[in-house]
Amino acid sequence: MTTGEKIKRIRQHRKMTQKELGEAIGLGATGANRIAQYEMGYRVPKKPLLQKMAEAMHVSPMALAEGGNGAATDMLEQLFWLDEEIPGVICLVQTQRSAAPYNANSNLALHYDDNDSWPPASPVAMWFNSTVLDEFLRDWAKVQQQLRRKEITEEEYFEWKICWPENEKGSV
Repeated sequence: MTTGEKIKRIRQHRKMTQKELGEAIGLGATGANRIAQYEMGYRVPKKPLLQKMAEAMHVSPMALAEGGNGAATDMLEQLFWLDEEIPGVICLVQTQRSAAPYNANSNLALHYDDNDSWPPASPVAMWFNSTVLDEFLRDWAKVQQQLRRKEITEEEYFEWKICWPENEKGSV
């Protein structure tokens, strides 16, 4: 997703007009036109202006960035936006430790309890040997589970993603 598409999606989520966003970041009378150009990809805002937009829309600056935040945060932001473009494509689930060691399992497979929401073939699990990434994914899994249980709305779920990592861990 381009920076312009991100700006538009978040601006609409915030129920702001292009004019309101332009005024909030100090663009004056031509603000709506400039915001339209950014959203359509005719222009790309520089980092200081993106920072102002993030502040005006009350989101993490990383939610608007095209990259360069660091490998881990860039990857998570890409996953968040992929989840927005294709809702439901990323399914996170918490695992529970088994008494049997993983390496004792001859086929090195994780076992799961099937239910109607699992795909027809066994899903593939992935983890990272990085405490930071695992903590972020664990927090995201908790929020995604809240969405599935209808404890939070789609809007609250989106809000959590666009404010990450400044939001409170694991809750909306």
